[in-house]
Amino acid sequence: MHQSSRLSRASIAGLGLVAAACSDAGTPTNPVVTPVVAPTTCTTPQTLAVGGVSAGMTGTSACIGGIPAAAEYALVAFNGATVTGTSSFTVTATGATAPGAQTDLLSAAGSSAALSVLATPATTFQRSRSFELGLRARERAALTPLIPSARSWVASRSGSRPSFDVIPSSVTVGQILRLNANSSVACASPTYRGGRVVAVTNKAIVVADTLNPTGGYTDAEYASLGATFDTLVDPLDRSAFGAPTDIDGNGRVLMFFTKTVNDLTPTTSASYVGGFFFARDLFPQVATPNYQACDGSNMGEMFYIMVPDPTRGGAFTKTSVATEVTGTLAHEYQHLINASRRMYVNNAKDFEESWLDEGLAHEAEELLFYRVSGLAPRQDIDATAIRATSTTVSAFNNYESSNFGRFGDYLGKPSDYSPYADNDSLATRGASWAFLRYAADHRGTSDGTTWYELVNSVNSGFANLAAVFGSGVTSELRDWGVSVIADDLAGVGTAYQQPSWNFRSMYAALLNNSVFPLVEPSLGSGSHAVSLVRGANAYLRFAVAAGGSATVSWTGAPPAVQFSLVRLR
Repeated sequence: MHQSSRLSRASIAGLGLVAAACSDAGTPTNPVVTPVVAPTTCTTPQTLAVGGVSAGMTGTSACIGGIPAAAEYALVAFNGATVTGTSSFTVTATGATAPGAQTDLLSAAGSSAALSVLATPATTFQRSRSFELGLRARERAALTPLIPSARSWVASRSGSRPSFDVIPSSVTVGQILRLNANSSVACASPTYRGGRVVAVTNKAIVVADTLNPTGGYTDAEYASLGATFDTLVDPLDRSAFGAPTDIDGNGRVLMFFTKTVNDLTPTTSASYVGGFFFARDLFPQVATPNYQACDGSNMGEMFYIMVPDPTRGGAFTKTSVATEVTGTLAHEYQHLINASRRMYVNNAKDFEESWLDEGLAHEAEELLFYRVSGLAPRQDIDATAIRATSTTVSAFNNYESSNFGRFGDYLGKPSDYSPYADNDSLATRGASWAFLRYAADHRGTSDGTTWYELVNSVNSGFANLAAVFGSGVTSELRDWGVSVIADDLAGVGTAYQQPSWNFRSMYAALLNNSVFPLVEPSLGSGSHAVSLVRGANAYLRFAVAAGGSATVSWTGAPPAVQFSLVRLR
């Protein structure tokens, strides 16, 4: 399901939407990094230039200093564990001083010109995550055991595509379909709604709930959404992730625009549900002596989308829904492609883990941003580039600002969330998106190759990451954690840069604030207790006086926790 956070509806002045080709720029390579063995006493302090990094330090302490000028550093602790749990330990600094006020370091990045406001602060109305948590849990519990039977069912038809009562292999405009829209139960207790076919395009069947509120989309607007799916969404997702299956034999994806999605949002709620995909629709509906079934299945490739409701206002106004709908289509389409190919093409034993499935769906939103804006990955896009035209402004607001909102949530609590944390929080989604973007940028192949390999895999979760990015993926996650604080610093190595985005410039403009929103506790001389969920990072800042030195040590850290040192100033 498509969800977002505080910056998700950040609104940049200017409208416009054009299609443009998306291309990849050159891909930087990672330098060889030699781990620094940290001494136990500070007799020979190591020196780092501004932007210098000592990654994956061994031992239990680091000695730093010995330079004429005062300097500031960050100790980055990364929990590389792959099992669920929390690692707790203590970091102590001796000889260090408190760092100065935290700033975004834009002067070092040469981007101070981007400090003007890009967008107004986002509204407090956010997309819900609790619905998605429950849906994916129900999906995995109820449907995973049925996958082998469903696979045998499809194979038994030997290419035959009969016409079903649910989603026929041939439909006509005006036809009424009987569709189960129950989002709380996978197979039992179907909730049937009448859906009128309002448009049939090359790749889509657009269906409107007969009970939708008045004052919503017209038939012409529904047809336009179908055309947008054909010309923009389908080519992007299909190229990046692969083609969906076609178990209903109509060669199209059914998009059900239904108020049942709106009804998932209580009238007093400060969050809303924008759409969802339910894998139950990919299963047989009627059991036989040979095959198990899911009674509530609609037996076809489809997903569900919210509709305008002028009577409710807020996120349900026609204007608000219109700005969300294309990104939501791309997001849910990735879920559909991922699940259908895992079931019937790649023969995976289960569905993808939620954090990776959602991260890929958010990458689908970013694909829209690149195509519509005319920008491309690995261009270190900053606020100036976004402000350049009304097209780039509109593309960012509609398709990319949600990613920045979720990543902003992660920056506020980097020790509690991570790219592969065992939850479906907005902060985890933001971290997953940012890490996947970083890893694809550093991989040396096109983005499409990376996304395709992650979707077309028999592995899931962390095992899928390791299969695609290699056995060094844990070190890559560590280096990504360093890049969160080191990116765009003068002198920083390519391994610790995020080539596609200048996040410091972007957040300075989005928040109209000179402080980068990453939480960086001040260490100084003293001790600090740290607790990290799997894959999480802690960023501890401290300073060393001119000509002085300091020792930073850690006690109680399990072997999975790695430490890196960054000189900030």
